[in-house]
Amino acid sequence: MFGYVRPRKGELLVKDYEYYSAVYCGLCRYGGKHISHLTRWLLNYDFVLLALLRISLSGESASVCREYCPYHFKKKRCAKAEDAFGFVCSAFGLLTYGKLLDDINDEKGIKRFFKKLVRPVFKRIRKKSLGYPGLEEIIGEGLAATAKAELELCASPDEAADGFANMMSGIAEYGMEGEKKQITGECGYHIGRFIYIADAFDDAEEDEKAENYNPLLLKYGGAEAVYAAREQIAETMYDSLNVFSRCYALACGPELTAEDRLIFNITELGGRDAVSRITDKKRKKNDEESV
Repeated sequence: MFGYVRPRKGELLVKDYEYYSAVYCGLCRYGGKHISHLTRWLLNYDFVLLALLRISLSGESASVCREYCPYHFKKKRCAKAEDAFGFVCSAFGLLTYGKLLDDINDEKGIKRFFKKLVRPVFKRIRKKSLGYPGLEEIIGEGLAATAKAELELCASPDEAADGFANMMSGIAEYGMEGEKKQITGECGYHIGRFIYIADAFDDAEEDEKAENYNPLLLKYGGAEAVYAAREQIAETMYDSLNVFSRCYALACGPELTAEDRLIFNITELGGRDAVSRITDKKRKKNDEESV
């Protein structure tokens, strides 16, 4: 599910990349221990960014140690930030369950049957993720708004993305106060908007073939037209990344922390890399079809 926002490794200090990997491992370990081992396989980069954002703005100090990883058969650097990881893993669990319910409503045939079959497993994930009052309601409202846009065949990518973006805003600002709540809310909104539009851009061809809802297809008239408008679509995604960076900069001190450096790298470089990966994939496919 998603996973578009990740760092540009080549532009990171070695110690910062090792810290990023440790945060990923820490989330994986925490989710596997407290939520479900299945979350280890479903965890994506978007929630690592959310964890970094919460560690940075909540004031929690993350420690790093070496822990044995059963999937790599060796000890790896693993971050520990109980408050941030507990919240992020719960948000991930609730969102995963909510997304499954949406898929059950939308899918047909064997896909729907399979997802109904695994629903009891995801229901247990939801139960383990209920430690934060009101969080499930925030996620439910966001998914409902997104489903409403789909039902109404909304042809405006901005309007269609608003429900998911507001949901990410509510998740990011949960438990924050004052200026930090405003900053995290704005950051959450714009990274949510970026993810939604990136996903629509990435899935345009598949959605056209499957006759699935996609606001970009409705706006531009088809997958080829979406590809032709790639620069315009990329620009609107870059706008959200720029707003995220400007908002987050308001919370930074005179010296950047490891979290600061990673967050700026992810949004200013990694986000653009995600757009390039999508565009290059589509360009390569078009070149192969034209041969």
